[in-house]
Amino acid sequence: MKKNYKLAEVQQRFHSFYKTNLQQIYKQLETTRKNCLNSLRNRLIAFFAPLVVFVFLCVKGIIGPEIYSSDLVINIAALFIIIMFGVIYVPFYTYREQTKDMTMKKILSFWGDFHYYMEHDIIGNETVKKSELFTYYNHTVVDDAFTGKYSKTKLTVSEHNLRIQGSKGETHIFKGVLVLLDFSKKFSGKTVVINKARKKNFFLNNPIFMIVPLVVFGPWFLLAWKFMEDEEGLLLLIIPFLFYCFIAFLIYMLFKKYRKKTATQNVALEKIDFAKGWTVLTDNQVEARYILSPVFMEQMEEIKQLFHGSGVDFSFFDNKLLIAVHTRKNLFETTSLFSEALNYHKVREVVGQLHSIFSMIDILEKR
Repeated sequence: MKKNYKLAEVQQRFHSFYKTNLQQIYKQLETTRKNCLNSLRNRLIAFFAPLVVFVFLCVKGIIGPEIYSSDLVINIAALFIIIMFGVIYVPFYTYREQTKDMTMKKILSFWGDFHYYMEHDIIGNETVKKSELFTYYNHTVVDDAFTGKYSKTKLTVSEHNLRIQGSKGETHIFKGVLVLLDFSKKFSGKTVVINKARKKNFFLNNPIFMIVPLVVFGPWFLLAWKFMEDEEGLLLLIIPFLFYCFIAFLIYMLFKKYRKKTATQNVALEKIDFAKGWTVLTDNQVEARYILSPVFMEQMEEIKQLFHGSGVDFSFFDNKLLIAVHTRKNLFETTSLFSEALNYHKVREVVGQLHSIFSMIDILEKR
């Protein structure tokens, strides 16, 4: 990524702001961090000491195989491990939540008046579904979120996890950050921009979609192999298979025609590099080409990199722009339990992420 001089200037100004408004808070957090580390050490000792004693007794033969291999002991050990992970997680969670509670609103005040929330859905499923970025999901988990106004635009940012939950498990549809911008004027049409790599990642992260074709066509291929020497039997298998393929193709073409007629058309982006990375669907091609300038698309690439994302999708509809950054990384984390609270590196990273969002608003408000 080429050097961003505006970001460098913002980082410099924020560092002065940090020294005046935040450094003392992070000094207090260092005490909290040490207390949480001590708590973690004590919990590890409390949980592992009985385990070490049990293993020692087994090795010495004091506890025989008829005991440690029994179902009761195995079930107790499984329960012990589950409880252990839950209890050990507490110091991490405590320090993380205290850090965000004490610092996030102050960090955001550098850009304006913002409200910070924990585990509160302030974007809403209706808005997410109206964007048409995600075909279907039925369960939402929300972590950090904040909302406020920057320049003339209302901004809402939220860490989201969207899933399809069913009786046989769950499928992850999206994990990352949603950025919602509410502008003062409405867009004439709807433009949905999907990252092409997202579909590949979706299939790789959800093996069920790779297994289904094997389950459906696997038996057919086995029967076809069995009848390889029997031309008549093979023909009886091929004819219905081709018929079903034709019906599936016909349904796909009708659906594609319906989509094109009722909602969207493909748009070629101005730069070839961007065209390779995204599929653009719109019902207003003139507006889409005007909005999706090379400068705007470069800003999207920068957002993806600063958020350590695997892809970025976004949708313009009504007076809104919804951006979905796919990332497995926990965002807006300015500290770590295993490094000093006054370590500025993580704060600098969060400043870069926030600056990328505000820069995009500047670009859109000028157009």
